Amino acid sequence: MKYLVLIVLGTLSGCTTVAKKTIQATGTVAETTLKVVGKVTKTAVNTTFDVAGAAFKKGAVTVIDTGTGVSRKVPWEEGLRVSKLHSAGRAVEIVRGAQKIKATTDTVLRAGDVVQLN
Repeated sequence: MKYLVLIVLGTLSGCTTVAKKTIQATGTVAETTLKVVGKVTKTAVNTTFDVAGAAFKKGAVTVIDTGTGVSRKVPWEEGLRVSKLHSAGRAVEIVRGAQKIKATTDTVLRAGDVVQLN
């Protein structure tokens, strides 16, 4: 009986040590995993913002459909014309600064223009 108690105590203390080591190792792995996932997520978010920012760094043209009230931003590029905005058969008016300009499909747009499709 005396030896049985010693064996049980020895086993329990050994199990506690093993359990403690397992918990420490699992905690370390979990912490490392969270750090790596956090860095990857941060990099992905920053890259997404960089790509989106680069698309609009040159500027954008705002297109407003006055019939539906829907507006959208189109990245501006050199030589962008009204004809690329799918405005066939509609009256087009451009607001550039404080001026309103009647436009045709061949009108070249500038960054910051607001195009109203009537």
